[in-house]
Amino acid sequence: MREKERERERQQREREARERERKERKKRKKAEIYITRHVAKIIQRQEFLMKLARAMMMFGAPAHRLQAQIKATANVLDVELSCMYLPDVFLISFDDPTTGTSLIKFIRQGSALDLGKLRDAYGVYWKVIHDDISVSVASKTLDALMRAPPHYRTWQLMIMGGFCSSSICCVSFNGSFLDSIVVFPLGAFLVLLQILSVRNELYSNVFEITIATLFSFICGGLAATQRICYSAVTSGSIVLILPGFIVLSGALEILSRNIVAGSVRMFYAVVYCLFLGFGLAMGAQAYQKIVGQEIFALDDVTCSRSHNPDLGWWQKQPSGWWAFLTVPLFSLSLSMRNQAPFWRKETALLVGVASAGWVVNHFVSQRFTAQSDISAAFGAFTVGIVANMYARFLRGNAFVIMITGILFQVPSGLGQNGLLAFVSQQSSGSGSSYVSGFQTALQLVSVAIGLTVGLGIALFLAHPIPSRRRAAGVFSM
Repeated sequence: MREKERERERQQREREARERERKERKKRKKAEIYITRHVAKIIQRQEFLMKLARAMMMFGAPAHRLQAQIKATANVLDVELSCMYLPDVFLISFDDPTTGTSLIKFIRQGSALDLGKLRDAYGVYWKVIHDDISVSVASKTLDALMRAPPHYRTWQLMIMGGFCSSSICCVSFNGSFLDSIVVFPLGAFLVLLQILSVRNELYSNVFEITIATLFSFICGGLAATQRICYSAVTSGSIVLILPGFIVLSGALEILSRNIVAGSVRMFYAVVYCLFLGFGLAMGAQAYQKIVGQEIFALDDVTCSRSHNPDLGWWQKQPSGWWAFLTVPLFSLSLSMRNQAPFWRKETALLVGVASAGWVVNHFVSQRFTAQSDISAAFGAFTVGIVANMYARFLRGNAFVIMITGILFQVPSGLGQNGLLAFVSQQSSGSGSSYVSGFQTALQLVSVAIGLTVGLGIALFLAHPIPSRRRAAGVFSM
């Protein structure tokens, strides 16, 4: 009997030991599955944050708010990171507090303004931070968006470039109806070379200088007819490569205490202005040396010597009422040149907001003559307050709505005594020509400062009470 009892006890202990071992194996397996899933989720979130940063850089999102947007998204996704932005470079360090380690990712991406894709990327970002879609779905959407072809074809962009040059020629550079017609093919050709230069890295480095030289030479020949205004046609032909967005981004980054990136952009914008001025002066000198005569009315920025009202209405500066046509046309053409889809409601808002900003800029500039920074500040404030209030109450994208209106302020600020003063002094052999070039660059900087102040005040008035949840959704200049 005792032997049977001992045998039963031994079997009972074996069963209990097997049961404990089975439970421990099951517990370890659950822990392994949990750790694997947890790590997989963290990796998915990290990949989404990197894709979001690359997409925002690729589509031309406001650089001075990029760090804040990525950090806000990381807080929502419960991912600890540190990030740093430099022009075309984004550094992300993913921190792991449990192990005390970090993973550093280096993202290098050039940017080109694409309003259509930027609006879609912003929509994905908004849905993620409000838990409307999962991170995996958002990552696939961003992948498809970055691989998608441009919204417009090359010939369509060329037409938009021609309309941009034609419409801005008379409204900002005192051009006539004839000047607007002549500058159309130059603007279209500029867009074509701009698209082709991206495919050739070596030529893209000298694209601005060569195109400015070519256009200056052509405009010198057109001005010889004494019916075409050299300053109006030349300025209108290169309006799409003026560094307005660059210097604006630099000023906004300095205002937001991102001193390194802002200083780099500001200095690049100054040197970029000198490049454009040097190209225009080289084309003018080449024309004078080859033809053997000076360019007619080279220094006439008001076009008073070129416009002869006795020869017809098409050679006079149009009435101010033409702005009802040219201002919306330039706003629409510039928006579509920056890949804004024609049939979206944001495009109509772009045109309306840009037109309102130009009206304020125009009338303030008549009150404050030769003070383009003040007029730019009032115009930018108008654009900023309308766009930010629309974004706050209707959940739109303020940046997409306001960018055309902001870029519209830059040519208006360079309409008088701009790059043409540098060209005139350089062509006459003046030793102080580069001083004039720096003055032109500083004039552009002053316009950008006015734009920055106006946008900053508008953003504060639209969001006066700080909110962590609202800060994650503010996507504005």
